Amino acid sequence: MSVEANETISVPQRKKRIFIAENFEPTTFEVIAPYFKNLQEREINSVEELNNWLKDWSEVEAVLEESSRWVYIRTTVDTTDEKAKADLTNLYVNIFPKLSVQNNLLNKKFIACPFVAELNQEVFFTTIRRIKSSLALFREENIPLQSEMNMKQSVFSQIAGAQSIIYKGSELTVQQAQVYMKSNDRAQREEVFKLISDRKAQDAEKLDELMTELIQLRHKIALNAGYKNYMEYRFDELGRFDYKPEDCLKFHNSIFEILLPVVNKLAEERKIQLGLEVVKPWDLAVDTSGEAPLKPFNSAEELIGKTIECFNLLDPYFAERIEIMKQMKYLDLESRMHKGPGGYNMTMPEIGVPFIFMNSANSEHDLVTIVHEGGHAVHTFLSHPLELSVFKEITSEIAEVASMAMELMSMEHWNIFYTNEKELKRAKKNHLQYILSLLTKTCLGDSFQFWLYTNPNHTVEERRNKWAELQHRFTAKNTNWSGYENYFATSYQSILHFYEVPFYYIEYAFAQLGALAIWKNFKTNPQQAISAYKKALCLGYTKPIPVFYETAGARFDFSKPYISTLVSFINEEIEKL
Repeated sequence: MSVEANETISVPQRKKRIFIAENFEPTTFEVIAPYFKNLQEREINSVEELNNWLKDWSEVEAVLEESSRWVYIRTTVDTTDEKAKADLTNLYVNIFPKLSVQNNLLNKKFIACPFVAELNQEVFFTTIRRIKSSLALFREENIPLQSEMNMKQSVFSQIAGAQSIIYKGSELTVQQAQVYMKSNDRAQREEVFKLISDRKAQDAEKLDELMTELIQLRHKIALNAGYKNYMEYRFDELGRFDYKPEDCLKFHNSIFEILLPVVNKLAEERKIQLGLEVVKPWDLAVDTSGEAPLKPFNSAEELIGKTIECFNLLDPYFAERIEIMKQMKYLDLESRMHKGPGGYNMTMPEIGVPFIFMNSANSEHDLVTIVHEGGHAVHTFLSHPLELSVFKEITSEIAEVASMAMELMSMEHWNIFYTNEKELKRAKKNHLQYILSLLTKTCLGDSFQFWLYTNPNHTVEERRNKWAELQHRFTAKNTNWSGYENYFATSYQSILHFYEVPFYYIEYAFAQLGALAIWKNFKTNPQQAISAYKKALCLGYTKPIPVFYETAGARFDFSKPYISTLVSFINEEIEKL
């Protein structure tokens, strides 16, 4: 049944709580503590009692996580909200550190329980593995450092959220200003680029200082836990059980060897098509067709409506999930002053309905963002019925397959956004070429972070030089940055991940390969591909990453032959356009 055929969509209600009081508000640790005391002191004398204990612990986690996520959301939808900032500070300083100790005690209790052996080991395999890793990482002396790190990470959004330019008498956020990089008027592009560059330069030293402080904090945390550096610590913290640092380094080299020739070829073709003697940084986003910039929608309301219509053609279930979020006002899409940068899908573990945040400027890229975050949202809905919260703590290598595959599958119905066939082909071609560049840029970002954390005592100048060196290696060679060398060397400061979620980057490349394989299947048999996709998303994190990929119809494989096969597939699809 389509969304249009439904008179109403049933909006989910939070399930009745069993262990936690219905009116419970986790504003202080003192009101939370009795629940942890109960869990810590409760006797477990059978596997049935263990299961009940796990359900109660899961309920506590869901309630606390959902409450804290709303606090974070409030700080990003308005970076000037002092109450939200105070609440976030309270979480980081007064609540999370104590919760860290309590959760470590419960982890110990769980692993020591003799009835763990009687649980379904296939279902609990990833959970047991993850809890054992958390126990190995835990150090009490790291608790205040992690609290300080969390506080400093939140500063990035405050700085970036305040960045704006004045253009033609109007104040524009950086996201809104970026739309002009699509203008066919080269002088206009250059003018706006300079304004953006100058504005970002005002915060360059501040963001360098913040990055230095974060690197030193993270390095100290790693040393305290017995690691040589934060890179090794972070791999274990992220639960990267199915690949190692050396696999990432090999992957960087494979992408460089396979894709850089393709990227350079496309860049040269672009230069010729634009009729340029010299390519400057403000020439990188404009469409080579000479046509007006693509504008797939005119407002956030229209974007939501068209996304629902597009998703409905893929699978009515997908459309209904976005409709639910619309009705619950769980969509904040438009760019505005003092709104944090970027976009995210924030899962809500108790009610199971996620919140999507993004900075739309009514651009071509914003269409990709909404279907990407929509894939995450569908994943949230499909995995929510899993019994325990820990089963739904999905790794990013899995999560990003859900979002990137949705980008590609939804592309088959982008005629909802582009009624003109010529514009539709442009949009598809642009996106496929973007995927090729994304694979190289994720390796650029990952290489940079490897260097940052294995050389933690580097200077700001060395950091900027390294970023510039890696950009020269992993991006097209024909762009002339003369006059903007400083902007080029500090452009990493625009990447939220480096500040707020370190090392969460290479997953985009791994997941992109998985998504391409799913799309390849979809091109042959759409219904079968979507069925496999949904089946995989229902698994949450109850299976290792390779099993998830296999269930979805892909392979967790980043060998040269496999990469080459998928790159050839993309090139073939580009040729068709």
